[in-house]
Amino acid sequence: MVSSMKAAAYKKIKQSPMHNPIIRAEFPIYEDVRQLPVFKFNRFLSCVLGISILISVVSYSMVIAKENAIIAYHNKANDVNYDNIELQNKVDYARSFYNVNEKISKISFLKKPDKVIEVKAITPNPVVVKSDKVEVQPISGY
Repeated sequence: MVSSMKAAAYKKIKQSPMHNPIIRAEFPIYEDVRQLPVFKFNRFLSCVLGISILISVVSYSMVIAKENAIIAYHNKANDVNYDNIELQNKVDYARSFYNVNEKISKISFLKKPDKVIEVKAITPNPVVVKSDKVEVQPISGY
């Protein structure tokens, strides 16, 4: 706060050589505030700050772009993984039929017959349903 007040004082009042100075030395007389070394140093620091902010923004955008690419690859890998799971289920289903067929062919009593014998149809005997009626005698007390 104090330095800004001094800088403002420089703008309004021009330095003039003192007639009876307490400290005798040669101090540079500045015509403008822009010639002050502090102002030059502040301007240099602000330029460095601006450049560093610009570099950080560019690097941040590059990191975000890389993250987006990695996320896209991750999503594609997950999709391929799910497709592989579905295909593996289909392969397992097909293999189970193949395994059953293989087991059936190894068992001798399930082989196909060499010769087929045809039998004429026989009329079946009529089915007679007998109804057995059971007589229940009542018991007293129940």
